[in-house]
Amino acid sequence: MEGTEIQKALDERFKGLETQLQEAQKNGASKEEILKLHKSIETQGQALEDYIDSMKNKNNENMKTQVFKFIEENEEAIKELHTKGSGHIEFIPKAVATLTTGSGVNATVASPLLSNNLGDFNFRDDNPLMGLATVSSSSQPVYTYTELTPKDGDYTFVAEGTEKPQIDFDWVNRFATPVKAAAYEVLTEESVTDVARLQSVAETYLAVKHDLKKVDGMYFGDGTGVNPTGATVSARTFVGGSMTDAFPAGTSNFMDVVNAIITDIYTTHNYADESEYMPNIVMINPVDFFIKLVGAKDDNGLPLYPQAGLFNEVRIGGITIRPWSKIPAGKIFVADMTKMNLVNYVPFSIRIGWINDQMITNKFTMVGESRFYVYIKNLDLQAFVYDDIATVQAAITAA
Repeated sequence: MEGTEIQKALDERFKGLETQLQEAQKNGASKEEILKLHKSIETQGQALEDYIDSMKNKNNENMKTQVFKFIEENEEAIKELHTKGSGHIEFIPKAVATLTTGSGVNATVASPLLSNNLGDFNFRDDNPLMGLATVSSSSQPVYTYTELTPKDGDYTFVAEGTEKPQIDFDWVNRFATPVKAAAYEVLTEESVTDVARLQSVAETYLAVKHDLKKVDGMYFGDGTGVNPTGATVSARTFVGGSMTDAFPAGTSNFMDVVNAIITDIYTTHNYADESEYMPNIVMINPVDFFIKLVGAKDDNGLPLYPQAGLFNEVRIGGITIRPWSKIPAGKIFVADMTKMNLVNYVPFSIRIGWINDQMITNKFTMVGESRFYVYIKNLDLQAFVYDDIATVQAAITAA
């Protein structure tokens, strides 16, 4: 039915109601009947006014016209949205209501599952472990770096007029390729409308899970396929050297193990005059942390390491020892983590968009991702040791 026909029908119905009211008053109708007709006229009159307003010049637009006008008026905002790749612009059509006697919505009881007091996740914070590395950023799709080593010759003391020695060095150009950490979530528009903070919590979930995976890749990535090569995978095992059997049978303890590994790293060099590696972290499993540090006693039954608190990192003799559940029981990781390079290429971001039929099913997708480089120079692999606690202790203790 065209707009003019709808308006004509409403107008005729309105006049018909007025005629019924006049006849009812003339024929002595009851007060209730007259009030009922008054109410009908009032309701029909409001409907007619609403319809006429909707059909005026400003609102007299069909859906196609409204869409075109919206695009024209928001052209710059739409271009900016396309460039950013995230966000949204809301279009609310000026729809003409369909008037029926059954118009209305029956209220339903809210589901008890839709809590308005959404909590937070209880994830561990591994970000400090990320900060132990040398962190930088780059805009290059391939990250190149150089390793230098001395080659021939050295300085010497020479007499006047005598020939000086020549010295030389080598360099090797290497490169790293970026890795990508990514995941996505799918939400409904109803859920983020009905559940307070849901979208904010979902974004936090993407961000925290991303950081956990990034740290996991830095330390435990197996280097296969698109995976980064982690520090524990790149690390070598302990070399006792002159420390072998340094302690009489039954006299070494856990701190002897730690100090032996640190000494191994500190005294291992690629060439003469190389600066020493100084480990900045020791990590063990929380159970080992309790048994070997918190629960360790001297001969009098007193705490051997009173500064060691349960499940908190501790500094003993200038060495930071941290419990971390990612380290398997019985293992120990000691490293100069400044020799691991974390280069951020594409910073972490969250993008919102629609795939397949999500637009018409009131769903949307949130994608969280970043790209970064993780690498250790070949010469610096000496600075990382990952071994069994028992193996190291056996190596430094006489049978």
